[in-house]
Amino acid sequence: MNASRHPRARAAFLLGLLVGPPAVALFVLAACIGASASGWGYAVGGVVLSLGLLTKPWRTRGGLTRAGLGLLVAVAAVRLVGAEGPRVRTGLLPAPGTRYLNRLVDERDGTLLAAHVLWRTRRVPASDAARFIPALESAFDRLAREEGLVATPAISTWLGRQSPEAFDTVVITPEQPSPDTAVVMLHGYAGNFTVYCWQLARAARAISARTVCPSVGPRGDWWSADGARTLKRTLVWLRDQGIRRVYLAGLSNGAVGAHVLGGRPLPAGIELRGLVLISGAEARAPAPRAPVLLVQGTRDTMMPTRIMRDVATRLGRRATWFEVDSGHFAFLDHPEACEQAIAAWLLAQEAEPPRERTSR
Repeated sequence: MNASRHPRARAAFLLGLLVGPPAVALFVLAACIGASASGWGYAVGGVVLSLGLLTKPWRTRGGLTRAGLGLLVAVAAVRLVGAEGPRVRTGLLPAPGTRYLNRLVDERDGTLLAAHVLWRTRRVPASDAARFIPALESAFDRLAREEGLVATPAISTWLGRQSPEAFDTVVITPEQPSPDTAVVMLHGYAGNFTVYCWQLARAARAISARTVCPSVGPRGDWWSADGARTLKRTLVWLRDQGIRRVYLAGLSNGAVGAHVLGGRPLPAGIELRGLVLISGAEARAPAPRAPVLLVQGTRDTMMPTRIMRDVATRLGRRATWFEVDSGHFAFLDHPEACEQAIAAWLLAQEAEPPRERTSR
């Protein structure tokens, strides 16, 4: 019996040597970025598991090992079951389905880790550096307070699993949704993030519209063939749900894509009510027939404000301009002002008689 225990103990020790360094690194990162509750649960569980595997008394008794493993399993189970609220849902389109991997990790943890890396390597524009991380933390705090646990499409996006045949989509439904109106938001570079979709959904509540945020690749290249097909299949799915009136919104690269695709024919039965372009536009895109809201930061250097102003000037009476004292991440660090501006514009479009809309 002792002989049989010896090989198992040695195997446990070697496993502890493999698990220990990543577990400690995860714990340090959790402390540095201000991790979510589930992020801390994974970090503590990993450290306890590695201690149980590496220390001889506990390796013999197995108590710490079981406790650490149990904590890891418990956190994963809570997220798998709980990261699907009544209003915020993430699933596959065009055929129904769920990627449970998207529920395992809190979007806050991966996003803040990437934000800290970008900030320390000075890849965040100078106009945004001071507010970037605090604004992200504030956004995730508000999301957690209002919605609890949510899934994130960002995981599958970075694993290269998005395609027009199967793409993750965040669908946010207000308490009393309009039967025929939706806001579709195209994400920007780095992928689809639930927090941005949720921010837009707060504005869309003003007209009781559902907010639907499909996913393309990490580049957010909606103007590509795959991007155009993904949007088309999203709109066809919405039509099958009874939606007939759509506002097309976009953030950064997504705004460029919305500007380009908003001028193309849409699936039969879908009326484009307007475009919401946040921190992005395409200077050479044909002028869309629908009215356009442009939301922009005064100090934006990634999508220069002068380009956005030129677009607004070219659109003339169709354009509504809203500007805040910010850089490229205006929607993030001035959320209330941007949400109120979008909500007011949506209400104005809904109040405008159809005859006036088509005569412009």
